[in-house]
Amino acid sequence: MQKIGFLGPKGSFSEEAILLFLAAHPDLTATAPDLIPFSTIPKLLFACNDHEIDWAFVPLENSTEGQVGVTMDTLGQTEHLFITHEFIHPIDQCLLAHESMPLEQIERIYSHEQAIGQCRDFLENHLPNAQQITCLSTAEAAHRISSIRENWAAIGPRRAARLYNLHILKECIQDATLNATRFVMVGHNLAEMSDGDDKTSLLVIAENTPGSLYRILGEFAKRHINLSRIESRPSKRILGEYVFFVDVDGYVFAPPIQDVLWAFKEEHISVKLLGSYPKAHPQERTF
Repeated sequence: MQKIGFLGPKGSFSEEAILLFLAAHPDLTATAPDLIPFSTIPKLLFACNDHEIDWAFVPLENSTEGQVGVTMDTLGQTEHLFITHEFIHPIDQCLLAHESMPLEQIERIYSHEQAIGQCRDFLENHLPNAQQITCLSTAEAAHRISSIRENWAAIGPRRAARLYNLHILKECIQDATLNATRFVMVGHNLAEMSDGDDKTSLLVIAENTPGSLYRILGEFAKRHINLSRIESRPSKRILGEYVFFVDVDGYVFAPPIQDVLWAFKEEHISVKLLGSYPKAHPQERTF
């Protein structure tokens, strides 16, 4: 039986998304996999890196709050891991409490920092005086308030409300109606080329010199390769030094992308392949 890790505990958006992903990809494993919750994204990815599990399912970016920095940073630190699939999951945030209560009575709000950020306008307008406390996941926040009879609330999914016997005070409190998170499945082998609608993710490390980013972008532009995403992250080595996470259209072994990688090598620009995989299908974008 193969093991797939996700950001837990049970009731998290990650668990909700992995169940939908597996339903859409029944051929991923020969038998029903063992789903294992992890308390943090680094623990999850390093467990996969060390072959303690076969796959890791992690959030990569949100349409409202942007990159999940800890995922990107940890992927950059691992070896021999590749993104093999992506999955776009709509996120509806709910305000949860152990019992029904007026919003003005709520003293604390628990949730993951991404969820709090996705509901910033709602919190400022309806709960301006409530203390905001971050947790490792939305499910952990729901579990925490379920055992304490205080005027505390959590932001999380409907699934967590059912699992921890919580009352939903208000649904869909996220600021953006079309709020979605891009999850990726990470494994030990590079995915095969699909029907031609692929995406390649790269970590590009350039020297901290004038024009370095321009040279990176220029190599793609000269070959008419579309960049669907570029994000910078601190290198964690020198203040002011950054690495770039890049998503481009096409499979990694296609000639245009191979030409770019060869050009990077000649220009002494370091590149790490994070994965080459099919783009999420339109039916998976269930907004």
